[in-house]
Amino acid sequence: MIETTRTISPELTSRLELQEAFYWSDYFRAANPEISSKCGIQLHTIDNAHLNIAAQLDVLAFNRVIGLGMEKPASGEEIDQIIATYSEAGASRFFIQLSPFAKPANLPDLLERKGFQYYNNWFKLYRDLTPLPEKPTSLRIETISADEADIFADIIIDSFEWPAVLKPVIAATVGRNGWQHYLAYADEKPVACAASFIDDIYASLAFAATLPAYRGLGAQSALITRRFNDCAARGCRWMIVETAEDLPERPVASYRNMIRFGFQEAYRRPNYLFTL
Repeated sequence: MIETTRTISPELTSRLELQEAFYWSDYFRAANPEISSKCGIQLHTIDNAHLNIAAQLDVLAFNRVIGLGMEKPASGEEIDQIIATYSEAGASRFFIQLSPFAKPANLPDLLERKGFQYYNNWFKLYRDLTPLPEKPTSLRIETISADEADIFADIIIDSFEWPAVLKPVIAATVGRNGWQHYLAYADEKPVACAASFIDDIYASLAFAATLPAYRGLGAQSALITRRFNDCAARGCRWMIVETAEDLPERPVASYRNMIRFGFQEAYRRPNYLFTL
């Protein structure tokens, strides 16, 4: 079994995984048929594993499996079916992300025998959702509607250097039920953005980015605070976020930001890559 960073129950771990599966799959559901076809978007559930596929895009965040082995032990046949599903969709590669309670205990060995290779780690972070004091910033933070969806998506695509074809996928969730999106303005110029997703008492910090020329002005701190306070006002009790692992040779600013805001490490989640 993969070691957890903290003592955390299997029930909470399962809910943390499901929350991520819910909001990532909603990007795919929101996309219109033309964009879905262009990106090769598919959603599948095999037993209790959630498969997100964007076969025409070599972006691993959009080609991954969440929840394998959570509800019942994963089998070799299930893994073969997952591989076949990505292959038939035309994907070039994908990864499986394992929670610490994924079963069986030797699941990493089973994946490696099937041709997967350990790739890297992501961290699952969480904290109780209590209101935060406002962070001073010269930027103006505004909630947005679908009218500003393209502006939001442009900042995300430019900041992550993702293919432009993903822009309508990102934009499609703006104004969608369960979501709240924000822009930060320097004077009248939108320079940063962020989103949150709510399901019941759980909230997730979703995509966030700042244009390079405007980093260091406190945009993300202000956006985290705003999202916290808005989600708390809606009755949420827990805030969840995923980040890459912070390493000396590859520092991750978002991870460090979250730790400063009182997030705790729920667990380190290894990613196993399969190349087709």
